[in-house]
Amino acid sequence: MKQSLQRLQRSVTVSPALFRRISYATLIFCAVIIVTGGIVRLTQSGLGCPTWPDCTTGHFTSSFNYHPMIEFVNRVVTFFAALGMSVTAVFAFFRKPFRKDIMWLSLGLLIEVVAESVLGGITVLEKLAPPYVMAHFVLAIIVLWNSLVLYKHAISAAGKAKPVVGQEIVWLGRLMFVNLGAVILVGTAVAGTGPYSGSPISSRLPFNLRQVAYLHADFAIILVALILANLFLLHQARAPEIVQRRARLLLWMGAIQAIIGYTTYFSGLPAVLIGIHIAGATLTWIAMTWYYLSLFHVSREARGEASKRVAQPSSLPGPSYAS
Repeated sequence: MKQSLQRLQRSVTVSPALFRRISYATLIFCAVIIVTGGIVRLTQSGLGCPTWPDCTTGHFTSSFNYHPMIEFVNRVVTFFAALGMSVTAVFAFFRKPFRKDIMWLSLGLLIEVVAESVLGGITVLEKLAPPYVMAHFVLAIIVLWNSLVLYKHAISAAGKAKPVVGQEIVWLGRLMFVNLGAVILVGTAVAGTGPYSGSPISSRLPFNLRQVAYLHADFAIILVALILANLFLLHQARAPEIVQRRARLLLWMGAIQAIIGYTTYFSGLPAVLIGIHIAGATLTWIAMTWYYLSLFHVSREARGEASKRVAQPSSLPGPSYAS
């Protein structure tokens, strides 16, 4: 069995350029499904397809009505995202040269999308109960993070990446990441408490909307303060320009998100602004991940060591593996 897999692996070749393209397409789909999911909730179309995996009992597709069509389109987008992740995992196996880091990230993405599909089905069967909707969104954010890290590995050389800045900046970057995660998590609680449940029959969280919204805003203010402190440290340390540029982009994203959030709250929570806020949260998460990844770089020495490992013959028939 193992030898058959190795022969199949030798006979099929996926170039690094092709893998980069498919991983980029997967990344785009992972971002789009978060936005389309938000549209489903804001239009109260979450139960437009009341069953899963069928849209209605005995019918996979939806009728040509407003709410069912919106939910069904979201399911179609999710299907293509899942297909892209599956293809990515298969392509990672046949990529030449083979890389374990890319393979594990691709498999993680595949496992996550299976979990996301199952959780989505449970969410529908539970009539969009807020805890399930919140978990569904958080898992989607994790999938987006994984796809972005995979794309970064796909466009980078093999080898162990090392920090290009001091450890204090690396740790501050991690703190910013955790804080943004808290902003998003509390944001899902705001959504679970607010008026847009995804369906008129769905329950709401038993929180005070104003207090949850204020907590969300507090975490957002802390995040902006951390980004400003981070920019100061980067300037003092004369960090690479690409790192400082991505940090400035992150600051702009955080500031714009804060403005949209306050405007949304004090204008009575219009659905359009909430949708823009969800899209902004997705872009901010991407900007944060991309900034943090820029803190590390594969040196020439590490690339050389990785190339040597690829060049060494394997003791078993089949391709040699690089970590």
